Amino acid sequence: MDNYSFEIFVPEKKKKSSKGIAKVIISFLIVTVVSFICLELEIFKNQTYYYIFIGILATLVAYFNGYFKKPSTELLGTSDGKITFEKKGITIKDEFFPIKDIYSIIIDNDDYKGKKIKEFGEFETEKGSNGVSNLFTLKTKNNKFIEAYFKQNSLNEFQKIENILIDYYKSNLLSEDDLISILNYKSDIDKIELKKKLK
Repeated sequence: MDNYSFEIFVPEKKKKSSKGIAKVIISFLIVTVVSFICLELEIFKNQTYYYIFIGILATLVAYFNGYFKKPSTELLGTSDGKITFEKKGITIKDEFFPIKDIYSIIIDNDDYKGKKIKEFGEFETEKGSNGVSNLFTLKTKNNKFIEAYFKQNSLNEFQKIENILIDYYKSNLLSEDDLISILNYKSDIDKIELKKKLK
């Protein structure tokens, strides 16, 4: 394959909510006041009951502030052009960077569409990941620095451009370990075959 493109994704910047901050402060004050009143009036003769009550109260406050809310799988952000890999260079949106002008590249492609992700550390989501948490970094020889998030449709998508990535290796832009990671080669057979192609 002579070239291949990945869709650039620009994540939506999270806005700090003044309402959210106010809710946390108010909740903290409520817990503090209620705890103080309970202690002063000696409502709970048994300390164990007091601690149970405070635990329940803290849980309710956490729920009120959305700590147990199911994470949203909605894709927050927009598509903004493409990253195109080819033997002679890399195009980011409409700007082309020839291999001879590139100092280094980093491809962090651990995410892909449908990847299993977990809620609350143990329950898997139904749809899985949107595959947009992959980061491409490029630095030119004149110190221009570019970062772009991109969408990956499958775990092994970069295997489609193995020949292009090998050219980048031969131009000292990627190491052998980089290639193994990007191409998601796990078996010894795949790694041995790759080494043969690098000679």
